[in-house]
Amino acid sequence: MPLSQKLANYLVKHKGIEDRDQQEILAFGAEVLLGLFSGIFITLCLGYLLDLHILIFYMLLASFMIRKTAGGAHSAHPFNCLLITVASYNLLAYIARDTVIYVQHFLSYFLIGTFIIGIIVVYMKAPVESPQKPLNLEQRKVLRKLALLSVLLISGSQFITFFYFNKSLVNYAVSIGLLWQYLMLTSTGHRMIFFLDKLISIISRKGGETIEKD
Repeated sequence: MPLSQKLANYLVKHKGIEDRDQQEILAFGAEVLLGLFSGIFITLCLGYLLDLHILIFYMLLASFMIRKTAGGAHSAHPFNCLLITVASYNLLAYIARDTVIYVQHFLSYFLIGTFIIGIIVVYMKAPVESPQKPLNLEQRKVLRKLALLSVLLISGSQFITFFYFNKSLVNYAVSIGLLWQYLMLTSTGHRMIFFLDKLISIISRKGGETIEKD
């Protein structure tokens, strides 16, 4: 039995929850929570090996604020989500580290552009709800406001640390991570995750067939 299911069963028993819908919501929440923490841990561990962990930490922190308020594209399986998270953030951090030298002279415009894109996309698309957790109209209004506030807070922090403390690389990496997160709010981002899900499934299936033959 998966660890998330064990945790959900414990909470159901401890809280005395008998409603089937509530049990399913709790199980889904436990799975998401454990997937989140394991994803962060593994992403940072790989980042440490690649000497990218500092960048990835700030990228994940900013992305988490947007993700929790604005939502985003969901993978079909927690394992796929884990793989995509680990691969994407390490790749984006690597790209940021190796390309920052080429954008230093116009990085302020890049930060401003990221802020404008964030405001527009979040206002138009957020919140992107999970199929397992539909939102009512009032919840959508609150989450959209919180998402816009998150964009303002993150961008404000970026401008302060960039202009007063010259934190170019960190802010560049965070902006790239934010653009990835904003992409996940769009239909293009949803199609991308769907494609990656299919690709991972094909690779996993072929890998399983190879093991069976051996």
